[in-house]
Amino acid sequence: MSKDLRITKGNETKNRILSASIKIISEEGLKGLSAKKIADLSGISKSNIFHHFGSVDEVLRVIFENILADMVKPIESNQEADLESFLTFLGESIYSLSEEEKLSYSVLLHFYNTCLYDEKYRAYLLKTKDEMIDAIATQLSRYSSQRKEKLLKVSEMIIITLDGYGLHFLLDSDSARFKEIWTLQVEAWQSLLR
Repeated sequence: MSKDLRITKGNETKNRILSASIKIISEEGLKGLSAKKIADLSGISKSNIFHHFGSVDEVLRVIFENILADMVKPIESNQEADLESFLTFLGESIYSLSEEEKLSYSVLLHFYNTCLYDEKYRAYLLKTKDEMIDAIATQLSRYSSQRKEKLLKVSEMIIITLDGYGLHFLLDSDSARFKEIWTLQVEAWQSLLR
């Protein structure tokens, strides 16, 4: 077997392990994740799971890093033309979630819950929260002449609000209603940033 094919097959196996793990966590929480359950759902042997990740904790770490990176990257690379469009984009990132993205968001909320009791994940989540606040503040500085300190505070308000929207959207996926509510929120933030 060629080296390229082995790499491709290895990446496919890793993705199956991660997808199975995300499904398990979204349904049972972090405590429900085990090598046996991953193996059963993915059709991959436990030894193969440990070959690719070393431990279930490593699977969790990779999932956590991937979800958080997937949240920060779009904010950092956003090129909206104006403040209203950028703030609308942030809301749409929650109330326009695909089914796969809903699973990831559900997993993120399980991580949040675990962070209340487990320092191992809390430090990483707080670091990523700071990265997201900074990324949003950097974007806001493109549209507002407010001081950096105020932009950081508004950015933290936005993150906290997005977390709440995400939780409620998972409970009740009425996109039209969330869009209306978010539009009101956008108006409030725009007035804060004038």
